[in-house]
Amino acid sequence: MPALQVRPERDESRRSDGTTSRSRIIDGIRRGFRAIAIAFVVATLIPVVLGLLLSVPVGRVLSLIVATLLLQANAAFVGLSLGLDPVFVLVVMTFVEVGIVLAIYEILDAFAEQSDRVKRFTKSTEEKMKRYPILQRYGAATLIVLPMLPVIGLYSSVVIGWLLRWDKLQSIFFVTLGWVLVTGFLLLVALGIVRAVF
Repeated sequence: MPALQVRPERDESRRSDGTTSRSRIIDGIRRGFRAIAIAFVVATLIPVVLGLLLSVPVGRVLSLIVATLLLQANAAFVGLSLGLDPVFVLVVMTFVEVGIVLAIYEILDAFAEQSDRVKRFTKSTEEKMKRYPILQRYGAATLIVLPMLPVIGLYSSVVIGWLLRWDKLQSIFFVTLGWVLVTGFLLLVALGIVRAVF
């Protein structure tokens, strides 16, 4: 019985596919760790250091961070109930928001690089968005409203901006501006300055 011969081209193709697959996995892991590092530094470390500089107990700062992650803008009520200064609450919650937004973008970019299906989808979206230059150019401004909506909130607004391929810096700016506005409004409600009609 003749020995099976493997064609050199196929062997090389398998090796290069294995190397490409391995490098994709390594790059995905690297980007995942980068997202965690960004979230940790911006959303946790900076607020804790700020709290230490202002003599705010670390436990209260960490409680506000966790509340922000879970309750999003509604964490303003938690911050005030912890006896924290409203400006400090707004600043910490904004740092948490920026850290999470940057981390989500990093994860989505890594996911797009790993998945051919997502790559095709984002390319298709980019092509469709080119048909609407006004939406492509100014669409990110609509993200100012999304953090205020109960169903969409912060996390979904980032994903929407990314999926529609809007400019990253503009999207981060408008999501953050919307976040500051809704958090500031809720702080005013919690302080009794603004009466909410429900």
